[in-house]
Amino acid sequence: MLTVADVLALPVLAGGSPHVVAGHDRLDAPVRWAHVTEQADVAGLLDGGELLLSTGLGWRGAAFDARAFVTSLVEAGVAGLVVDVTEHLVALPPELVRAARAAALPLVELHRVVRFVEVTEQIHGRLLHDQYERLRFAEQVHSTFASLAAAATSTQEVLDRAAGLLGGPVVLEDLGHRAVAHAAGPHGAGLLVDWPRRSRREAANEGWLVVAAGPAGDRWARLIAPGPVAAPDGRLVLERAAEVLTVLRLLQGGTAGGDDLALRAHDDLVHDLLRARAVDETALRQRLRALGVSARGGYTAVAVVGAERAEVSRALAATRVPGVTGTVGDREGPVVGVLLVGAARTVEECLPRLAAALPGAATLATSDHVEQISATGPGFAEARHVAQVAAASPGRAPGQVHRTADLGVRGLLWRLRADARLAEFAELQLAPLLDRADDLALLRDYLEVGGSMTRLAGRLHLSRPAAYGRVERLSRRLGRDLEDPEVRLGLHLALLTEPTSPGSPGPAGSPGGGP
Repeated sequence: MLTVADVLALPVLAGGSPHVVAGHDRLDAPVRWAHVTEQADVAGLLDGGELLLSTGLGWRGAAFDARAFVTSLVEAGVAGLVVDVTEHLVALPPELVRAARAAALPLVELHRVVRFVEVTEQIHGRLLHDQYERLRFAEQVHSTFASLAAAATSTQEVLDRAAGLLGGPVVLEDLGHRAVAHAAGPHGAGLLVDWPRRSRREAANEGWLVVAAGPAGDRWARLIAPGPVAAPDGRLVLERAAEVLTVLRLLQGGTAGGDDLALRAHDDLVHDLLRARAVDETALRQRLRALGVSARGGYTAVAVVGAERAEVSRALAATRVPGVTGTVGDREGPVVGVLLVGAARTVEECLPRLAAALPGAATLATSDHVEQISATGPGFAEARHVAQVAAASPGRAPGQVHRTADLGVRGLLWRLRADARLAEFAELQLAPLLDRADDLALLRDYLEVGGSMTRLAGRLHLSRPAAYGRVERLSRRLGRDLEDPEVRLGLHLALLTEPTSPGSPGPAGSPGGGP
């Protein structure tokens, strides 16, 4: 937006030694066009927003009414009046100055000769350039948010992109003025301090840019850009962001109310941590505080299988340890993630209480305590895997806290899952059977009963000779002596490692995907 002050700073006008004699407080008035005139009755030709350029040629004589002239310009919405006093006027008429000051109309006198044609060329060129930039920016905004809507992205990603386009922070608040998500960027220090009170005060005074989210009659949140906005059209950015958030909310089955909004903000935070989408420690801690959770003391990622999120949230509330919940499930099924916040000892003491407060069918697993919230992503992945494997393992006891170490050799394989040599080992051991699901199942049954033909026959509902015959054929196919303990150990490790083996808990992640 080009203002009167911007125009006066243009080289062509700055060379005329401009002096502002009235309307100092209105130099931020937007300039829509520049118009050269010597007429005293020019107001009828104006649409508003014009900057008038004049030599005052038409103001001489007793018929000129300075007060009426200024009044007509103000009523027409003129941005300002610039007068060259080097040719037809020695000085501005005192009546004109008094009238302009009374009306707060920007009045500027030029003390050096300026070619008005050059002034209009520069102003109009700048205006056209700004208009092009606004159109280009609008296209960028539409393209950005259209792609976000198509990708069904997260709330945080929408806010991050909006903040990037605005060049300043963006806050999503519920209808009770509680900040549930935000994107602060490098200027976010103290952004959410005393937010509800500041939001009510600033919104009422129109000091911030505020856009409601949701259709009329079904508003569910507000998007706010606090402070100055660097973008050419900040309202457009917030409106498009609000539209995308509303679409995402509908796609995800959202309902009206702050609780629903807060749950989604919790989900977004946990998802971003799991997928390492957000790595800025300061920004992550601000997001956590925005959700009403302390960011002090360290962090522990926990996963729960076999319980609804609401059940986990109630159990968490009963432990009185700060934390947030979110879904961290994968292709193996739903999993609830819990980010516990607090000192390592405090969290360690609360974990058994949390596990005991869950439904009996639930399985809870935890990862190591870390000092940075941005480092919890691997912990969520590990806890999810441990919970899934533990839930499918025989002998699982309700109310138990599971860790990778509890998985025994499965835990070791999980730690080594990124080593390509482990996958190569499994491939070599099981190569003759990888396309034979029945043989893989027989091998697993044989190893799980410790090579006992009696137990194998009972498991398969066969006679001992029939079971023995099947194992003999399996041994020939493998080219291995299945009575050798070391051979059995290698094959068992391969079955635990190989994610393609039906039902094997290999390193890909679960009972059917691996430790």
